[in-house]
Amino acid sequence: MSQSRLRFYLDENMDPEIAKQLRERGIDALAARDEKMLKIGDLRQLSFAAEAGRVLCTEDSDFTDPSFFSFEHNGIAYFPNSNLGIGYAVNALENLHRSETPENMKNSLRFM
Repeated sequence: MSQSRLRFYLDENMDPEIAKQLRERGIDALAARDEKMLKIGDLRQLSFAAEAGRVLCTEDSDFTDPSFFSFEHNGIAYFPNSNLGIGYAVNALENLHRSETPENMKNSLRFM
């Protein structure tokens, strides 16, 4: 059975407060710090998210190059401007959660 709602995994480049605020809004979100996934390579971060059925959320531009990874994943939400703040990220991911399905996010890259 496929999941009906997006779930998020924020890599170490994203402030874990974002995941906390998403959870307060009823959205399933994990942060790398919570999962003891700090100082782990990019491919392992994406692999962890894929294995957990989660969209990877990142500010790391390495993830904008599709040739960078060679396996299926649950989508990448890329934030090119980290100066927009926690509130912006929380609202953007909440909107993505509300408007997209896991099927539509498969193997996609979304610029937030």
